[in-house]
Amino acid sequence: MIIPPKPTRVPDHSAPPPPDHLTWSAVHGRLQSLAVWTERRPGHGEDAEPLAAYHRPTENGLLAVFDGSGGSGAAPAWNAPDGATHTGAWVGARIARLAAECWFQGVVAAKEPDTIERLTYCLRALLAAAPTSARSKVTGSMRRLLPTTMAAVRYRTGDEGVRWQAVWAGDSRSYALLPGSGLHALTRDDAHEDDTLELLRQDPPMTNVICADRPFELSVHEGEFREPCVLLAATDGFFGYVHTPAQFECVLLDTLTRSESVGDWADRLRRAIQPVTADDASLSLVALGFADFAQLRAAFAGRHDSVVGGEYLDVPSAADGPDAVRRWQDRTWQSYRHGYERFMPGVRE
Repeated sequence: MIIPPKPTRVPDHSAPPPPDHLTWSAVHGRLQSLAVWTERRPGHGEDAEPLAAYHRPTENGLLAVFDGSGGSGAAPAWNAPDGATHTGAWVGARIARLAAECWFQGVVAAKEPDTIERLTYCLRALLAAAPTSARSKVTGSMRRLLPTTMAAVRYRTGDEGVRWQAVWAGDSRSYALLPGSGLHALTRDDAHEDDTLELLRQDPPMTNVICADRPFELSVHEGEFREPCVLLAATDGFFGYVHTPAQFECVLLDTLTRSESVGDWADRLRRAIQPVTADDASLSLVALGFADFAQLRAAFAGRHDSVVGGEYLDVPSAADGPDAVRRWQDRTWQSYRHGYERFMPGVRE
């Protein structure tokens, strides 16, 4: 019997290239939400699409971002139908996104317990279901199978305010942006370094990531804010390529002030960060308790003037000497740090 050869897939050169960015926005009553996603290599970025979900009947919402850990998960793990090969980091981020969405859907449907243990179970179950053929390709003490970070904020609106719960693993972060006091971190990176400015300078390795082949932990931190407020989650492509933590707030507020709608804000955030970041970048954000976008923008006008118009953007030039930038970073960080860390969880033992 003669077996004919399998047909060779011919690339469709007429098909448009994959986009290197996407933005989303939505408005429902006093809720305004947006998401931004960019890739350095179109079609091969290791950030999954950001998650922004809201269940109207129960007033429960979830924001989440996922950054596949390309260093420890660089091994090929999956061949797409179009012939493209994707890394374990690419796959891991998308599996984690699916697990988080499934968990949230189960919670709001009142079919599953509202616990982090249940979310951990969902993550482990879906990661364990990944094809076993990828497992043999990942070796070495620094390697991980399907590794990814996650930063999520689950929130619920009500008469008493906004209850929030930040859940994370790795170095993606969740924040609150408050009209009177600005940007506040709600998470603490899984790294041996605890100082946020030093994390920018050093970019140390992570001590904990979600993955399929080793134990991992989800950290939890929770609290309550009065409306109006803004909650967001972002991967390090958004906050990891500025000179100081304050400059990330400057980006948020400057783009907000220039925008005419929540969709315009999403696009301006994308255009502000994409040319300067050296990584994939994703962000998911919700503004709660503002009557409309004009009120949201007006609520932060005073904070914008004090932060964007202050010393946080006055980066010394090269002519000022090699240590000038470092001294400026130290000085401005000390004036900004207290507010930024106000709601941050404590340092782990």
